[in-house]
Amino acid sequence: MFQDASALDAAGRLCIVFFFLVAGLCNLTPQRIKDHIDRMAAAHTPLPAAAFWFGIVLQFSGCALLLTGWHADIGVWCLIVFTIAATVIFHRFWQATDPMRRNVGRVMLLNNIAVLGGLLLLLANVR
Repeated sequence: MFQDASALDAAGRLCIVFFFLVAGLCNLTPQRIKDHIDRMAAAHTPLPAAAFWFGIVLQFSGCALLLTGWHADIGVWCLIVFTIAATVIFHRFWQATDPMRRNVGRVMLLNNIAVLGGLLLLLANVR
């Protein structure tokens, strides 16, 4: 078994932060911003542009707090709220008519449930 729990904790935090940072940075191109806001509007998200930017702030703030260890619990909560909101808005697989899109949406929803599980475990261990 792993002898140094702090190294394992640090590795887990870095993996989670890496996931959210890369995803967030990839979504900051002009085309991706427009695509997200358009999809949010189509999903009837109130104030889709404001909601998009609020999500970006939650995502990057959560990463920064988690990376620095300063109020890491609040950082984890930021990522939990972000993940739940993104899942509800973007991964409604049951609404897809194309079988491939339905399957991809289902996998993405399940992926986000797993991410939430990791965040909850992390929340139990942050100080």
